[in-house]
Amino acid sequence: MARAIKLRDITSELNDCVYTSGKYPLLVDTTGQACQFLKYRGRYLSILKKGDFEKETLRKALVQALHNGAWLVLDFDKLECDLQSYFDKDSFPEMVLSPHELFLEENFTPLLRPTDEFAAKVTYEHQAALAEGAFQDRTKCHAPERVADVSKKFDPKDSFRLVLATKQEEPPASLKEKMVLLKVDVSENEMKENAGRWAGREQPKKEKSKEQVKMDEELLEFAFDGELQEVQTLLDKSADPMAKDGRGNTALSEAAVQGHLEVVKCLLDWKAPIGSDPNAAGNDGRTALHRACFQGHQAVAQVLLEHGSDPRTKDRHGELPYDMASNDETRAALEAWDSAKTDSLKEERAKAIDAEDEKNVRNEEERLQLARRKKTAKLCELTEQGDKDALELELLDLDRKEIPAYRDDRGNSILHLAATHGRQEIVTLLFESFGFGANPRDSKGWTPIAVAAFHGHKKICQVLMARKADPLIENAYRPHCSWVDGWMIILST
Repeated sequence: MARAIKLRDITSELNDCVYTSGKYPLLVDTTGQACQFLKYRGRYLSILKKGDFEKETLRKALVQALHNGAWLVLDFDKLECDLQSYFDKDSFPEMVLSPHELFLEENFTPLLRPTDEFAAKVTYEHQAALAEGAFQDRTKCHAPERVADVSKKFDPKDSFRLVLATKQEEPPASLKEKMVLLKVDVSENEMKENAGRWAGREQPKKEKSKEQVKMDEELLEFAFDGELQEVQTLLDKSADPMAKDGRGNTALSEAAVQGHLEVVKCLLDWKAPIGSDPNAAGNDGRTALHRACFQGHQAVAQVLLEHGSDPRTKDRHGELPYDMASNDETRAALEAWDSAKTDSLKEERAKAIDAEDEKNVRNEEERLQLARRKKTAKLCELTEQGDKDALELELLDLDRKEIPAYRDDRGNSILHLAATHGRQEIVTLLFESFGFGANPRDSKGWTPIAVAAFHGHKKICQVLMARKADPLIENAYRPHCSWVDGWMIILST
């Protein structure tokens, strides 16, 4: 059974289904509205257009889309989705339906031809490079681009998506098993509103309203200032207690670092045990408990422990809350605490979240997606916390080939997260025990070595380089990680 999606959510739905299911999408688009948008989203081929489904056209479209990390849309319109008849091992192989198999070198190499050209597109304009003539204007499309011929080597990117589209209500059973079946739900009003709306540009991403953003910012500020009444009022107005500031800290963390005990209690009690996450970590890997201990707020630390904050969590430098505690009272509270209580409290919160999620499940497909999202969340959490042993146990349950496809909502693999948070042991584990490749890309094209360089993790950069990570791979913002501040220092040492 196809899962219904809204037209306005099509970009995120088509992107995310690969991360949640490990399959490419088969889109039932009875009105044709989605394909009007998809024509401008990537490489679009229509079975109604002469020559689009010829062998060489399919090969070139597949190879270029893989190299550019673009969408390849095959529109069957009202005709039978007989994809099987177009498969050819040297031009359009059957493994194109598998995100895992397609990216294996032995599978994509037969697709390449000596005459293929791969000029890398770069959207980040660096003034020095521009002055040296590295960039040139290309005005053959509706909007000029800055393009640099950085490399002509074929470089498949994880952001590639194969999208099959059909106006038939019932696609072939063989494709249902191999792809995620999605149906675009479009009202008559939406059809009128969207007429011509997406010509040449992407649908705007769904974002929080200005009012919501303002409330979330105020919640963070009032929590930091200890304004209990204002915090309560904002929560009642649906301010998000999990909203984060520029350093990745939540309102709970901000209140904890300042020692505002009543505000901490308020945030922890709000919609407990689901509301405020006592183990949410900032960009530095520090939880509210870390920050409270660092400032010597023993009473706050005690309340956090009693609500499930884990004293065993390490920050990105490998420090526990105990290591950061600035007075004897706080250290004594941590020493006296029974971690078995923490496990029980965390399990209670997890069960409450599961029960809430189950309320929204409508069919078996959504149940499977929910299970995958939970597994992904667990892998990401353990990676960020640096819990190598627990992560290894979780990974042993999975097919090794599928592990790289478990991504967070920004397209980060667990290797990206380990590189971001300085988890060198996990980086080594992923290479030695699970056969990770060194150059996966997130949704913006960042590789693990680029994010490690960005965060100044020299040793991780060295580990990645030893595994043949390529520092010259471009991302959506800048040509490659040599542009990252501090990279040349890392490279030279």
